[in-house]
Amino acid sequence: MVNAAYLNKSINAVEKNYSMLVHTSSKKADHSDDYKQIIKTFESLKDEGNANHESYFKRIWEIAHERYPEHSDVLTRYIIANRDRNNIVVMNSDKEVNAADNRTATDPTAPFTIVIGGNIISRGVTFNNLLAMFFTRDVKHKLQQDTYIQRARMFGSRGDYLKYFELRIPKPLYLDWQKCFIFHRLSLESRKQDKRSPVWLDGERITAVASASIDKTNVVVDKGEMSFGLFDFDKETIEQIINKDIKPVQKIKALAELLGKDRLPAYLISYIESFCPLGDESVAVHLPKTIAGYTEKEGEMDKATITRTKGFIGNPQMEITEYPNAIHHINIFFNDLGRARVFYKYRGNIRFLKTSKKND
Repeated sequence: MVNAAYLNKSINAVEKNYSMLVHTSSKKADHSDDYKQIIKTFESLKDEGNANHESYFKRIWEIAHERYPEHSDVLTRYIIANRDRNNIVVMNSDKEVNAADNRTATDPTAPFTIVIGGNIISRGVTFNNLLAMFFTRDVKHKLQQDTYIQRARMFGSRGDYLKYFELRIPKPLYLDWQKCFIFHRLSLESRKQDKRSPVWLDGERITAVASASIDKTNVVVDKGEMSFGLFDFDKETIEQIINKDIKPVQKIKALAELLGKDRLPAYLISYIESFCPLGDESVAVHLPKTIAGYTEKEGEMDKATITRTKGFIGNPQMEITEYPNAIHHINIFFNDLGRARVFYKYRGNIRFLKTSKKND
């Protein structure tokens, strides 16, 4: 309400209507409870005799003063004057709900529109002028990338009021959602790198798709590693970066700047940065290693392209004794032709899913 008031009193040339989305559950009974709670809040704002009336408006003024100190009185007066201009819409699979009500949810008709919903709002619905979200709905088991990426469409395009958009969400759920998108972006990156089917990632809290959607006869599940584009190997420059007395993530960023995003993508760096439970000890950046001692075998290893079906990173390459707490490992392997490739391995519960079919 405070942000909507500020936009209408200080930013917009013409008054606009805004909405807030409340998404706590897929159950209709829970939507009903949310609706009753929000109705009580607006009734308290309207009824001067209500026990919460004064404390609610005091809280509104405090929020306005904290965010927009020079406008706190004006914004509070705007909210008082327009407290009746609200619209609370429950948007779920209830067939008795008028379609017109749903339209007032996606295109708000009141300055203070509150939308409450479940599954129906998660599947391709875009809310115009969505200014705030209260999102607490979690899953019992794992987040599915396909479902949550589709669900993110509800955020829509915030346009010129993006800086005023506010999301309230439990931190563990936010971090799971963030990891879900990083996994997805890493998969897309793998597709761009070798022009083949992508390598999909999942882990302890994230799954790529529902188990029933995986064609187990044509999908290989590999608890292995990822690799990126080939590059001309400059041993001296790369070792200088790795031997610098700087944090491991800074080393990775310096390597990325040297090699380019196709050889060390930003998505990987974002994922590593977002999940370092033991700080700097969670990351190991190893010195380059030659593949000269590996035996080349058709269909299993190609030294020219530095590819190997079994991968290159095992316990010796992760140097467990030196990096006992590291879960993210960056290795660079090079061949006798002066070419090299960056490899990433996660030491933990993560899987790489790839199709066994060959593309035409």
